[in-house]
Amino acid sequence: MKENENNEKNVSFIQKLFTCCSENSEDNDLINKEESYNSIIYRAKKELENEISLFPAGTIRDEEKNKIDFTKDGLLKYILNLQNLFYQNLYNDNNLKISKRNISNITEEIPLIRFEIIKNKSYFKKVPNIQKIIDVMTKPELRIKWDDNLIEYKTYEKLNNNSEIIKIITKKQKDLIPEKEFYDKRIRIYKDKAYYFFSSSIPDNNNSISFDYEKGKNILCIMIIKEDKDNFYFDCFNQIDLNIDFTDNFIKTFLPNKTKVFFEEYFEFINSF
Repeated sequence: MKENENNEKNVSFIQKLFTCCSENSEDNDLINKEESYNSIIYRAKKELENEISLFPAGTIRDEEKNKIDFTKDGLLKYILNLQNLFYQNLYNDNNLKISKRNISNITEEIPLIRFEIIKNKSYFKKVPNIQKIIDVMTKPELRIKWDDNLIEYKTYEKLNNNSEIIKIITKKQKDLIPEKEFYDKRIRIYKDKAYYFFSSSIPDNNNSISFDYEKGKNILCIMIIKEDKDNFYFDCFNQIDLNIDFTDNFIKTFLPNKTKVFFEEYFEFINSF
């Protein structure tokens, strides 16, 4: 399957390259004198990037198909649209806001929960750049060092377009949630001085995977990280099937403290890293 996908991408790139060259040809010259060969190659790659899926077809679940456009521009549009929807506010203090939306275009059985966090840069001994902020959150070799909720967190398979499948095993959460094992496709996109992180579980019909713990399903996980001169801003969307009832009372009583502890450990590690 991968060989066929690579062949299709190579053919598409050649076609795109020919189109870009043709657009810049003059009197049947292959390359316009005002545009270098390298710049044409760059244009062809960038145009193709917005036409092909960020993930192989076999990693996309049926309920995601026709609901999320997994091209780069399509996924960014989907993420930005989520930010503009209405959410019911359930918790709000100075630096943490938690809200939910019961209706999602992927599933209506589990609420989409939104976390908005602000961290003032004065907290840090040395203010990190945004690259370090995203790396400590998403790179397996760093995340496993500070996230006490994890048993295992590692790259399972490298995919295409800088995407990958991550294997995650989470610890038992009191008596509410047993250990869970996830296999999630994911990607990071940097655009307009912000990081956009997307992940979701791969289909259940992958027979090459055997689970040692109870299977978990990440329906949707998105994180947007931005900054200004004073603060880092985190806008997170989570929709995870944990076989529990996400009532308003559960969200209000369990999630605020859990979220605060999670980010405290995260920021402390950044300060020591």
